[in-house]
Amino acid sequence: MTDRRKSTNRRSGEERRLHQRLQAGPEIRLLRSGENGGSEPLNAVLYDVSLDGIRILLDLPLSIGETLLIQVHHSGEHLFNSTVKVMWQKLTVLGQYTTGCEMCVSLTAKQSRTLKSYLEHNPGPLAATLHYKT
Repeated sequence: MTDRRKSTNRRSGEERRLHQRLQAGPEIRLLRSGENGGSEPLNAVLYDVSLDGIRILLDLPLSIGETLLIQVHHSGEHLFNSTVKVMWQKLTVLGQYTTGCEMCVSLTAKQSRTLKSYLEHNPGPLAATLHYKT
């Protein structure tokens, strides 16, 4: 299991979120850069999102501190693109990785409205209950 790294702009304690989280289920394509980059995008599921961060579920481990370009879409409908930095990762008992990422640039008001409107009309399959290996 990888270490959880603290961001300098987060509150301390158990709950450090500065913005409300919306539960989601759209698909995400991750484009890796640098030494971790490849020609093929990775697929993930958007678990939840706020103005300054996302949590995703994917099948492969990522490097803490790695920067990714994310493309969020659902059934061919493009929602938004952004750049994120991997802050932490936990392995589930199902062998998938729940990954917390910090937005390098917060979602714009338009991106936030688009996502919120989408979620109101298309409640996604939140990955039910997560079980972590200890």
